[in-house]
Amino acid sequence: MKKALAGLTIAGVLLAGGYATTSYAIDAETSTETGKALTWNFKGKGFGHHGFPGDSESILEKAEELGIKTDGKDAQTLLQEIRAAEIKKEAKELGIKTDGKETAELMEEVLLAKVKEEAENLGIKTDGKDVQALHEEIRLAKLKVQAKELGVSTDGKDAVALMQDIQTASLNKEAKELGISTEGKDLQSLSQEIFTASVRKESEKLGITVEGRDIRDVAQEVASEKVKKEAKELGITIDGKYVQQIAQEVREKKVVNLAKELGISTKDKTTAELVAEIEEKDSEKLQEVLGEGLFGTKGIGMRGMGMKGGYGMDFNCPGKGHGGKFHGGGMGQQGVMGGQNKADQTTTDAFN
Repeated sequence: MKKALAGLTIAGVLLAGGYATTSYAIDAETSTETGKALTWNFKGKGFGHHGFPGDSESILEKAEELGIKTDGKDAQTLLQEIRAAEIKKEAKELGIKTDGKETAELMEEVLLAKVKEEAENLGIKTDGKDVQALHEEIRLAKLKVQAKELGVSTDGKDAVALMQDIQTASLNKEAKELGISTEGKDLQSLSQEIFTASVRKESEKLGITVEGRDIRDVAQEVASEKVKKEAKELGITIDGKYVQQIAQEVREKKVVNLAKELGISTKDKTTAELVAEIEEKDSEKLQEVLGEGLFGTKGIGMRGMGMKGGYGMDFNCPGKGHGGKFHGGGMGQQGVMGGQNKADQTTTDAFN
């Protein structure tokens, strides 16, 4: 698989062990062509709206692969053309006519086809429904599955109510596993205690000193050491690499290894494509391999149900998280999450 020197914007989700359960993701974006809110993320090695490897070598290589002339074009121009070519390519694969259509129009058609496919797999009727309506139904269906796993009642609850109940149940479960009392504590306080206890637990395993230090600084060191340790176990060199890059390579290696274990061919396939195939074949195994966070907890990171005001961390700037659910940002912007939300991941990051 091609190495990427950049792609650091997705480091949070990579380091948290998160993954996208499909080859695309819903994310708010405004088209310069129509001014309408669009939603898209490419199937492939991060090309498009999220985390494209920004080194010029990768851009030129991808452009040439797609038959795009590169003479006299800067990176931004090439990225736009690459993006348009990728959308057109996927549209054709889905049997969508591309003649005379703008990129924005094709983007919407491809997204609708993808969302319809996912909805149908969940037994959701798609006739006469737009992307947003289907997305909400998919989200609710996935939340109900997660609620059932946690013993949370779903009767008469909408997605927001279910999400809150799932979050509460997840945090309570995790607190219990860590020996933390939940009595009289709000979710923010509980999430902070879970974060602190989790970091302390992992720091002890790694021989990292905690006393007298800001827990966020400790979390940063723990994350770095765990990633480097995993890299060594997987035979990945760390010389001259940023921790975020190491984390990305670790995740890619895990995905490739799991694909081979499940008898899935890895030839000429991107990480995103492999993840999609693995998800379809054995989603539980995928969750087992990639779903656990750096601190032994599920969901500390970018994706899932973010706790607004919870504690998060980033390799460059540890700090108190201020993200909420969905796309609040990477680690350091997103708070501690008490349970990975596969429902929202299905149609949202990635990572990769």
